[in-house]
Amino acid sequence: MPRLFSTRRLFLGGKNAIYLLILGTMFYTLMLHLPGNSKSREVVESYGPPPSRIFCIISTYAYRHEHTAIHIHRTWVRHCDHYLFVSDDINHYLEPAVFMHMNDKWHRMRAYLEYVYKYHFHQGDWFLYCNDDNFVVVENLRHMLKTYSPKELIYFGCKLRTPNGLVFMLESSGIVFSAAALKRFALMALTNESICSSETKGNDFTKELGRCLTNVNVIAGDSRDEFQGHRFLPFEADLHLGSAMNESLEHHKYFLEHSYYPVKDVSF
Repeated sequence: MPRLFSTRRLFLGGKNAIYLLILGTMFYTLMLHLPGNSKSREVVESYGPPPSRIFCIISTYAYRHEHTAIHIHRTWVRHCDHYLFVSDDINHYLEPAVFMHMNDKWHRMRAYLEYVYKYHFHQGDWFLYCNDDNFVVVENLRHMLKTYSPKELIYFGCKLRTPNGLVFMLESSGIVFSAAALKRFALMALTNESICSSETKGNDFTKELGRCLTNVNVIAGDSRDEFQGHRFLPFEADLHLGSAMNESLEHHKYFLEHSYYPVKDVSF
């Protein structure tokens, strides 16, 4: 009786099996990239860890709402997962949390961070505190933070230190707290006057912040890139893109004298 098909064709071996495997892989990859298969891509990508959420806190003032803060609202802050403006007066566009009759920067920062911990802690893994004249590339910040856990007791910024070894961050460059660091600051530092003073500090308020965080074992992290360059830039962009710091300028001199790390390209 004649056979209608050859049983040998049912079994693939050697090169035929390899070719079939390659074709199958190519077909599956092609199907994933078709417009109608976004759900399939989502299933594949969902196995990776979700990106950390960044909550941005922008400090501003009433006289700067329309000229400065409004432009942050329209640009980079929308790349944050959540954000909050904090100010000394209301604004119907920015909708800030309002803190009135607080003239000292340290008092304001304490109040802002405590407020965010109480009412917005659930919305972020990392908390960026900055001024209304900062510009932040949030995607770059997210890239830097992906190698760290928000459960670590750590914070980042432009790292400085005093002659007696106190480590602190430059206020004008922004400061990022892990969720664990913010929680530790709110629950253990702010509630203990002996390790975190509530007295006025003026422009030295980030030094007191550094002291408070050090006293509750929060580490000042290294935010530099792989080329040992600062990510939290202390000055205008053009200075960092080719110019040299001038030690005869007071604000440059302060940075050079307090920088935690060696500074290159200095003119005198």
